[in-house]
Amino acid sequence: MIASAKATRSRVVTSRRLDEKRHESLLACGMKLVFLPRRGFDKKLAFVVSDYGSLDREWKNHGRRVVVPDGIAHFLEHQLFKKQRGDMTDEFSRRGAYTNAHTSHTMTAFYFECVERFEENLATLLEMTLTSWFDAKLVNTERDIIIQEINQYRDNPNWVGYQQLLETLYLKYPLRVDIAGTAQTVAAITPELLELCHRTFYHPGNLTLIVSGDFEPRSLRRLADELASRFAPSTPAPRLERIRPAEPEDTSGRAERRMTLARPRLLLGFKDLEPRRGKGLLHAELATALALDCLFSRESEAYERMYGQGLIGGDFTAAFQAEAGFGYAILGGETRDPAALEESLWQTLDQAKSRGLDGAVLERKKRKFLGRYLRNFNDPESTAYSFLNALGQKSDLFDFPAVLEKVTLADVHERVRSLFERRRSAASLLLPMG
Repeated sequence: MIASAKATRSRVVTSRRLDEKRHESLLACGMKLVFLPRRGFDKKLAFVVSDYGSLDREWKNHGRRVVVPDGIAHFLEHQLFKKQRGDMTDEFSRRGAYTNAHTSHTMTAFYFECVERFEENLATLLEMTLTSWFDAKLVNTERDIIIQEINQYRDNPNWVGYQQLLETLYLKYPLRVDIAGTAQTVAAITPELLELCHRTFYHPGNLTLIVSGDFEPRSLRRLADELASRFAPSTPAPRLERIRPAEPEDTSGRAERRMTLARPRLLLGFKDLEPRRGKGLLHAELATALALDCLFSRESEAYERMYGQGLIGGDFTAAFQAEAGFGYAILGGETRDPAALEESLWQTLDQAKSRGLDGAVLERKKRKFLGRYLRNFNDPESTAYSFLNALGQKSDLFDFPAVLEKVTLADVHERVRSLFERRRSAASLLLPMG
């Protein structure tokens, strides 16, 4: 970074290829500010992102080991909207702003969208995330609500099949536990544990403020600096060492469950054990996504064959999910014949391993991926979410075109051979009752 006035350091990151730039600053309180300029738009967005997700259930702080119940990151996300003067959602609504939050495996994001009164909304967002108030009665009420939601998900075939797959795919890694936790783990969450997690993971040094819209960069930086300093704690930053268990190559193989549904559902999963991040993760993600699109997109031979045989429907998915430190591929959906679908999926993958993929098809897919990426810069919302996704991978949003360009046919072949192995695979099957 290039030094600037006093405690605030700033730099401009430019992509000449994209004709895009962003402004990055380190605020006086230790929070990082990322400004994504979108000239000519009335809509404005701001995110506060904590480098803290459902995987963070065990860590050391200054050498002291801490273990917390599963689901606490998600619980804390809900609880930070509650302050002594009321629910912060109501304050955003009174100003005509929309607000929400979500917790992933590796981070938690709070945001608002507005056209007017940005400064007031930004102050509320920063107060909401930097300060805490965990009233025992409200915590108990929220606990009951979350447990009810967890129990309701048990009747959702999409969620049950997906969660069953992760539980079968992963033997030790906390990905096997739902982001919301279980009824048992949520019951163990207390105001004291919430305060501990907030103090640890919502320190300004662990937060990033992302702003997208039409602003003058220096004025925005001064505003963010002033408001963040107003609410930031004066306590020193934690010295964190996150603890994650080693995941074996094997899986549980397969799992099945009967529930109320019209047709069976089959999901086939593959875990990537390489702990990638940054450009390495982006390259692996693109090589895998390109392979899946070549093999299973709606215009592919395999899709047309399976659809014509009635083995798949409109909900069929073939996707690769990756954040810093993990990745997994999922194939499948609703089907009339799970055994035949599984056999057809393996047949397609095995043929790709032995015969390879069509180079001309791959080049078309790369152009398709690039066009989809460029559309992310069309408006403030798409730009902000794209940066958020890159942040979750510890990668740079502007690196996408160059990394995509470097993905070769040989790279894609290698990903197909190395990722889609039977010993790293698992199957999740849901069958109708009766």
